[in-house]
Amino acid sequence: MAYPLDPEQPLPSPLTPDAATRVRDERRELLPDWAEASRALVVRLGALSRWDPPETLLENPSHGLMHMGAVCAGDPAPFEMIGYRPFDLLLTAYCAEYMFSDVGGRWVLDEDPESPTFARFLLGEYDADNPHATVDVHAAVTAFLNEPEGRDLEELLESLQEEMGAPVGVQDTSYP
Repeated sequence: MAYPLDPEQPLPSPLTPDAATRVRDERRELLPDWAEASRALVVRLGALSRWDPPETLLENPSHGLMHMGAVCAGDPAPFEMIGYRPFDLLLTAYCAEYMFSDVGGRWVLDEDPESPTFARFLLGEYDADNPHATVDVHAAVTAFLNEPEGRDLEELLESLQEEMGAPVGVQDTSYP
């Protein structure tokens, strides 16, 4: 399963008003499914990480920071071979749940046909002063995974916090 509605899934061209309405309506129907799938992915990640119960990672994403940081720092291919696949999708869901837990918000659909992220699922509804603010967590994760080995998950999470206008500082509640 690839991340739903990523840039590789092109929109109709030309994006006429009728086509934009059709795409928006179709993807609006998919939003609850994606939100639930995202949560299920974090539970799956909890199982792969041997949390007992695996829902612990969903309930307290900061508990998995040390483990996920170690996975992210190097080549994720060995982890993908044991089930962490597709890693970008698992990391996207994990980062989103971390942000929901830390900053708030939920998955939203970009419904503005003029937006570069039109019809994509984004983090939103986290800023009462700016209710239309969104963050493309999958784009941030993709850029992060394209960095050389030695990547720092805390830096990715802090960049998401900053983009969301939240206080910057990752809280690691990992168990030793």
